Amino acid sequence: MTAGVDERTKATQNYSKLSFFVLPGLPAGSEAGIDGNLWTVSKFNGFKLIPPGLHLIVCSAAPSSSSSASDSTPSSGVGVRHGVLRFFSTTPETVFKEWDNNAEEFVLPVSASEDGQRQRKRRRVDLDRTKVEGTVVSEERLKGLDSTLAAYPNSSTTSWSRLTNFITEGTLLRVVGAEEGSGDFVVDAVMGTSAELDDFQKDSKRMDERRTWGKERDPVESQDGGYRVDWTEGEDDVLRFVSVDLKRSWPTGATGMELSRWSQDKSWLLSNCVKKELGGDAKQLLSEFQLSFILLTNLHNFSSLSVYKTLFTLFCRSSTLLRPAHSRPPSNSNPALLTDEPLPLYVSLIKSFHTQLESLPSDFFAIQLTALEPFLLTELDALRQNLEDASPAWLSLPPSLPATEVWHMLIKEWDAMISMAMEKFGWDVGVVRGGKKVVEGRERVEGELDWEELEEGEDAPVIVEL
Repeated sequence: MTAGVDERTKATQNYSKLSFFVLPGLPAGSEAGIDGNLWTVSKFNGFKLIPPGLHLIVCSAAPSSSSSASDSTPSSGVGVRHGVLRFFSTTPETVFKEWDNNAEEFVLPVSASEDGQRQRKRRRVDLDRTKVEGTVVSEERLKGLDSTLAAYPNSSTTSWSRLTNFITEGTLLRVVGAEEGSGDFVVDAVMGTSAELDDFQKDSKRMDERRTWGKERDPVESQDGGYRVDWTEGEDDVLRFVSVDLKRSWPTGATGMELSRWSQDKSWLLSNCVKKELGGDAKQLLSEFQLSFILLTNLHNFSSLSVYKTLFTLFCRSSTLLRPAHSRPPSNSNPALLTDEPLPLYVSLIKSFHTQLESLPSDFFAIQLTALEPFLLTELDALRQNLEDASPAWLSLPPSLPATEVWHMLIKEWDAMISMAMEKFGWDVGVVRGGKKVVEGRERVEGELDWEELEEGEDAPVIVEL
């Protein structure tokens, strides 16, 4: 049997084992992608052979004859990027959506919407998938569409899974809200956050109060030259990430040293956020960290950038959480801090951040988000210093303790991350005591040469006898 026949046989078998996302309606010249891969398409009707798990399908539509070219972005000729987040089942399924190029949005098939209406409603409570209507598409029809269905890129499976391994359906329900009728989580590049909506409503209230002798003042011009006189997104169409105020990070009633300490150290704020808003599940904070990243980098949702930066700062500047419980400075607020989860949480944080950096092109910070690089380096330096300060207390404990083993795992992940960041972006973040390689039974001093790693040949060092 030839290789070509083998491939055809395998593809035929996969038709009954993997899932499909059928999306008619995108004009030629549109952009469509899945899980970080993006293509300019001509005859396109969706994606095929999608493995189980969470996936993000995105598209930016080109103008058609029935839609004005002036509505698209001038730089690329395509419109605002839209996306669908969906957990595909282990049982093969076919998801059917349509693109309405006049309305510039995904729409449900009429059969899946209430009373033939296509208005989107979001649910932010537990989703009963037994009540989500499926779309029945015959295998013959799918094979008829085969040439217009893009195959899922298998090379993306592992990296995408690592980028999103903490994101749960519960997180998406809370932050995005599920589309009734399909159970999908529909997002777009201009979707704001609840924090932005709150700020806008506060600004609007202040504007309403700006009256002199009964005359209302003119609205304040925004930075982009427009006027923010109306919030175009309804309260149901915002991203409801966890609320974190880094400028007020101390417990109620804190004074003096307590107030000063917790204004710098975000450990109490992180712990309180997890307990009060996330039901005590610290992994949900990582889930939102990962979600904000993929919405920023894959969907170009820049409202998610502020969320990503806030959560990264929250993690990097929670110094007390990185210390063993016995070495934490005394405080009335210490009993409210996380006790059992911080180190595993930070191991996962550094792994996630490592994967995020790997997913970015090497010129990302030079071309796309230049201001993000100095921010990340500043926060990483704060995290490195906090790890450095915590290191002596951990190294004084018996190495056989489970918590000590997790500490060494944390340092190992830190070393791997900074090594990759140096190679890819030229970042010099720095090592942590306890993470340095051992030379002849002792820790190598920072800056000490590793003779085994020096280059050979013409670039090898020359030893001169005096």
